Amino acid sequence: MKVPNPRDANAAATRALIIGKARKVFAKKGFVDAGLAEIVTAAGVTTGAVYHHFGDKKGLFLAVAETVEGDILKGVMLAAATKSGSWEQLLAAVDATLEICAEPDVQRIIFIDAPTVIGPAAWREIELKYAFGGMLQAFQRLIDEGVIRSGSADVLASILLGALIEAARAVARARDKHAAMADARATVARLFASLRTA
Repeated sequence: MKVPNPRDANAAATRALIIGKARKVFAKKGFVDAGLAEIVTAAGVTTGAVYHHFGDKKGLFLAVAETVEGDILKGVMLAAATKSGSWEQLLAAVDATLEICAEPDVQRIIFIDAPTVIGPAAWREIELKYAFGGMLQAFQRLIDEGVIRSGSADVLASILLGALIEAARAVARARDKHAAMADARATVARLFASLRTA
């Protein structure tokens, strides 16, 4: 059994602290206007610590974006786990995705900045490890089970994830977010119901 190394634990704690503070700054100001000086001050670390753990500002942003993606996936998986059956799990996951993705920090970091800062192709590879990858697997399972019409799970997941993202953006922009969320949920539910074979 490996004995925990206090140095490794300290490094992990420092890394998590920087990511947490950077997430707030990136969410508030966006990648371009977020300054490393503000992030290191908020985290109480040196600029050297940021460079040591992340390489540069882009590396730090990538770590933040992956953390946000991980949080989305956790929330979606928890929601899906409350249901039984592939279709019910998908609907619960979709509902959770819509709600989480309407959050301002998720909107800014994941949908506005990440594709530009990291690049669309590289960002898609990252998304495949998280929520998009989970949705892709869910659609493939439902196609295999004959629950939804056959076709390309990749194309279907891409189109429907795009619809979810736009719905979340509409909720995020709305003055009455509660009403907008109810409308988005109902619309998305109808959209997904149209995919069923019976």
